[in-house]
Amino acid sequence: MYTISMKNYKILTTFISRYLLVFKIFLTILIIFLTGSSSVAQPQWIKVNSPVNVSLRNCIFTDNLHGWAAGDDGVIIHTSDGGYNFEIQNSTISYYINDIFFLNNRLGWVVANEFLFSGTTILTTTNGGQVWTSEVFPDSSKFFTTINFRDSLNGFMGGIQGSLYKTSDGGKSWQPSTVDSSEYSSFLISKITFSSPLNGFACGGYIDIAGVIWRTTDGGFNWSADVYSPEPFYDFYVFDQNRLISAGGDFEYGVQLSRTSNAGLNWNYESLNLFGQAYSIDFRRPEEAWMALGYALNWAVSYDSGNTWTDLPVTDNAEIYSVDFTDSTHGWAVGNNGAILRYEPLKVNIATDNTIIPDRAELYQNYPNPFNPVSVISFELKVTDNIKIILYDVLGKEVANLINEIKQPGKYEIEFNGNNIPGGMYFYSLYLGNELIDTRRMILLK
Repeated sequence: MYTISMKNYKILTTFISRYLLVFKIFLTILIIFLTGSSSVAQPQWIKVNSPVNVSLRNCIFTDNLHGWAAGDDGVIIHTSDGGYNFEIQNSTISYYINDIFFLNNRLGWVVANEFLFSGTTILTTTNGGQVWTSEVFPDSSKFFTTINFRDSLNGFMGGIQGSLYKTSDGGKSWQPSTVDSSEYSSFLISKITFSSPLNGFACGGYIDIAGVIWRTTDGGFNWSADVYSPEPFYDFYVFDQNRLISAGGDFEYGVQLSRTSNAGLNWNYESLNLFGQAYSIDFRRPEEAWMALGYALNWAVSYDSGNTWTDLPVTDNAEIYSVDFTDSTHGWAVGNNGAILRYEPLKVNIATDNTIIPDRAELYQNYPNPFNPVSVISFELKVTDNIKIILYDVLGKEVANLINEIKQPGKYEIEFNGNNIPGGMYFYSLYLGNELIDTRRMILLK
């Protein structure tokens, strides 16, 4: 009778397990390829139950859990669980809030106006909005529409007639900044931002007249204004101290952008030929941007760092005016009738043998897909283990080992750059140790 040694037994079992693993990969790939059974879902915005039905015009989040939104009738709402639930805070006022800004989870400010020449009310909180204190700005002729703080002491307000004011004591007192006397410096200011402690920008203008950008290079003491578009700007996105985008537009000509790559010395104007006005802009990832287009009931979305744009319908036909991302998987938006949306990252389920998808980990579809040349692969761990993600071509040949290390439970993303491989279909597999968890398909376009 033939007997097998323990050494030969281990060799044989290792040989069999490896071939079973390869067979399982090919079986998964074959099912995907022949049945086309991958269910590709677009990134989606989920409607959140809102405690109010008034117009919400601004939202801001300081981290993945804490955020605020404000708008009509003095309404301020707050979430501390990532936007799943919101509660109303007592703002102490009952009239329109133009802007809300939070520096961190404690320090926040609001500017609000009841009537055009009744003065501006400034609200302040030091405990995340549990208590708001209000103070009427001393000069009742000033109508402020936006507020921004660089740190806990230095802040800025802007409004009609190009008014720009600065505080260096956390808002206890305000002094006017010096604004040049150019033809356009007295236009309405909609938003203020800083790309560095010295370099600051404000944007605004008037419909059918001009889009204006103000600039300071001395920390906000002095500002100069110039025209960079035929329609007003409403928001900024700051890439770094030199590169910014300002977004806006009007009903007749649609969405517009102006960009600078030299800290505002020059701005390049672009009309996107999309219906609506860009009231708010934010980037989910360096290559993916979203703009809220208000009454157009659409998003403007870019997947190539803002170079080209397309429009997508908004969930539930909501009229969205403000959008904010804290990272690539956490985003929120607000608008008319108390609309609140929460961003849900792309997830894809593949109809394969469920026995190879345990509860210990989950692999998500890369996004965007198809892509050229960069895409992001996300996965979630529910146990601590050695994680591997391996890329294969359509013949099952290993192309790259994307990750191989021990990870703690949590959600992770890795960026894949396909510059060095040919275009075509590929498959990436997630392993815990040597155990195959799941395989998904990606398409590289070149």
